[in-house]
Amino acid sequence: MKRAFAVAVIIVMILSGIGEAVIRDGAIRGKNGLSFSAISYTFKGLSVTVRNSTKYNVNFGGTMIFLDRNYRVIAKAEILSAKIKRHSSRRYNGFFSYGSGENAKNATYLEWEF
Repeated sequence: MKRAFAVAVIIVMILSGIGEAVIRDGAIRGKNGLSFSAISYTFKGLSVTVRNSTKYNVNFGGTMIFLDRNYRVIAKAEILSAKIKRHSSRRYNGFFSYGSGENAKNATYLEWEF
């Protein structure tokens, strides 16, 4: 029943033309076993939770690039490198080097640069 409802919602979204979704959590491409969630924005910075599901300790840090629906850069946030222990999560604070939190909220796509 739930599956049929989900398929129906997707079909309605496609037919009505609102098929875009805002990225708020997902896997980090290029880093196996790492995922992000719970992004909260301020004007000058952001905080994000990064989860490590591997059995190894990992150093993580880099740049989050926020893109609009035409793949133009609208904001960049820098995250300083720190260690995430195995099978745990860590809350990172970042700062915007380009754009602001208001711009990042309106982003459709998110890319990671290491």
